[in-house]
Amino acid sequence: MFGYIKPLEPQLKVCELDTYKAVYCGVCRGLSKRFGPVARLTLSYDFTFIAMLYAALGDETPAFAPQHCPLNPVKKRPHLEYSSAVEFSCEMAILLLHEKCLDNKIDSSFPMSLGWRMLLPFSSNAAKKVWVVQPTAAERAHEMTLAQQQVEALGNAATVDMSCDPTATALSEILGMISDEPASQRILKRLGYMLGRFIYLCDAIDDLEGDIRHNRFNPLKSQPNPDEHAAMLRLTMAEAANAYALLSPRYFKEILDNIIFLGLPATAERLLERGNNHE
Repeated sequence: MFGYIKPLEPQLKVCELDTYKAVYCGVCRGLSKRFGPVARLTLSYDFTFIAMLYAALGDETPAFAPQHCPLNPVKKRPHLEYSSAVEFSCEMAILLLHEKCLDNKIDSSFPMSLGWRMLLPFSSNAAKKVWVVQPTAAERAHEMTLAQQQVEALGNAATVDMSCDPTATALSEILGMISDEPASQRILKRLGYMLGRFIYLCDAIDDLEGDIRHNRFNPLKSQPNPDEHAAMLRLTMAEAANAYALLSPRYFKEILDNIIFLGLPATAERLLERGNNHE
């Protein structure tokens, strides 16, 4: 996960931005509490969104408390307290970090993969803890890596849809675990699929120039027209918004609305503008 699912901060009220930061800090603290300080490296906006969505739809009332932060040890900052939502988000972050380490170890040259190789012992140990409590999610995450490797082995024959599918399917399964209620589960899976597709497309657009230069796999190399990228992103965001609109968040609704209806388009616009400037 790469941090593409985030709010458009200038459109948040001051109190909403403070709440968002408190959730972000709560996930950061939760990673350290559950897996040790190194786990804070996995923190991203995407997992903050997962924690917030889980908390918004769950039965627990989100609670906040002032806590010290390693980046600002003198002054306490509000944190979302450790909860099922924080724990779930942290566990998914570790699973996907471990799969990223495994994938980059295989795909990248030794110097390029050195950092991931150094992280692998930590991610392996942490992922073993998650396998015990989240075996289905762990299996889905590993299936994502294997499916992605199979798609990339096709080279130029791999379509954009085929390439997006492993990430989209994994996030669909992960968000589907947020609810046990069948109707909500179907909506969450659809939302997860579209957000996973959005993340993959954003990353492919972000990396396109470098992937062309270094002859790495990227499904957009066969479709370099930015207008096509924009159309794919717009369709994906619209489908994600349609699915999200069917949910009824009890908490954080204004912030989640911002992320889906304003944050995603802002992220897409930034990436597309950068691509146009490189032409």
